[in-house]
Amino acid sequence: MSKAVLLLLCLATNPLFAQNNVYNRGALVRSDTSKQNIYLCFTGHEYEDGFEHVLSVLKHHDITGSFFLTGDFIRNHGGIVRAIYKEGHYVGAHSDKHLLYCDWTVRDSLLYSKQEIKEDIINNLKALDELGITSHYFMPPYEWYNEQVVEIASELSLITVNNSPGTRSNADYTTPDMPNYISSTDILKSIYSYEETDGMHGFHLLIHPGVSPKRKDKLYNSLDELVSRLKGAGYYFSRFQPIR
Repeated sequence: MSKAVLLLLCLATNPLFAQNNVYNRGALVRSDTSKQNIYLCFTGHEYEDGFEHVLSVLKHHDITGSFFLTGDFIRNHGGIVRAIYKEGHYVGAHSDKHLLYCDWTVRDSLLYSKQEIKEDIINNLKALDELGITSHYFMPPYEWYNEQVVEIASELSLITVNNSPGTRSNADYTTPDMPNYISSTDILKSIYSYEETDGMHGFHLLIHPGVSPKRKDKLYNSLDELVSRLKGAGYYFSRFQPIR
């Protein structure tokens, strides 16, 4: 196979090079909206309670997802990370210590120096490298970032990606004692409603496979229902592809 053909195949399968991508503050937040394709994204840091279930559902449906894991998670749960990678899912960086890089209200203000942020990401990459995993994509901790964070990641040859806005799936970590708590039933309603009114072509749908034990209502337990319904609506599922 010629180099030209290989390049064309890379461009055809890699969402980074697709037309109709959507970016926010420099991060890829939706991949090729011309295709009825959804990217299931999972992040992990402190908790690991739902990872086994998530992997079982993905295997049952014969689909792959993208997992973004912190250095702490990788060091504490190496067996899970190896299983994720072995089963063909994408494994990417999510920071080392899950630091909040920029202020919640004054988003352009960094809470750590650029060097501290870079070192935090480097340590995450080292933890992945020790398992033989190379990351090309980076999902910021707390899914919160600004242009400076994207630039720091790019200096490490990382493409910053984030969840697509429009649904409440990223609130599945909330617990009943929080003012922003939302039940899994309401989260699912938000996903189905968004799909019906706006469509989810190229959507990055975020789910947390590990959440606080204070939350008894785990969204990941509804993953089978969610995937089945979206499949029924004509969607297929892909993972992020390595840059070659």
